Amino acid sequence: MHERGPMKTEVSISRSGPRPPSSKNQMLRFLGIFLGCVTVYYALTLSPWVDAKLILPVMKISAHGTAALLNLFGAKTSANGVVVRGAHYAVAVRRGCDPLEPIVLFAAGVMAFPAPWRRKLTGMALGGILLFGLNLARIASLYLLGAGQSPLFDRLHLWWWPAFFILCSLGLWVLWLLWVNRLGFSAASGSPAPSSVSRPRAS
Repeated sequence: MHERGPMKTEVSISRSGPRPPSSKNQMLRFLGIFLGCVTVYYALTLSPWVDAKLILPVMKISAHGTAALLNLFGAKTSANGVVVRGAHYAVAVRRGCDPLEPIVLFAAGVMAFPAPWRRKLTGMALGGILLFGLNLARIASLYLLGAGQSPLFDRLHLWWWPAFFILCSLGLWVLWLLWVNRLGFSAASGSPAPSSVSRPRAS
């Protein structure tokens, strides 16, 4: 007669979402959305209606914001349309001097990354405000350099500021990624990361 020992039981509780896509598919998805957003933006900028209803108003707001910023430091400037004018010097905000391109590049990166929409909208709003403010500082610095007839004007205008702006857009995107990842969201699905609980054997 064989004596039966105590039964061993094992309970495993697993909570998991759908199987995440491969890294290759994630990368292709990211590039597709990013390039699609950027392409749509550049295509829209070719439209005279977009130029008149979006880009021109942004340039005017940038000019008035720059004049207000300069006046905080006693520069005594005024804005008329896209022109920031002082006593002996004036600078015009033209295409390429507006903050739209860096903001779109940042927003496209945010849109392409799989994250909850609430986090995307928050990131795009805060990033857009920061980049807009940085552009005011750029125009103000160029005004001051031009008024002072600095030899650095062309370098800053054509090379240093554009490169710095792109780096700032990338840096803000990285900071946004770190913020999203701190909340514990899965990059594959934009949902909280799956967890697994396993009970030890009972004998």
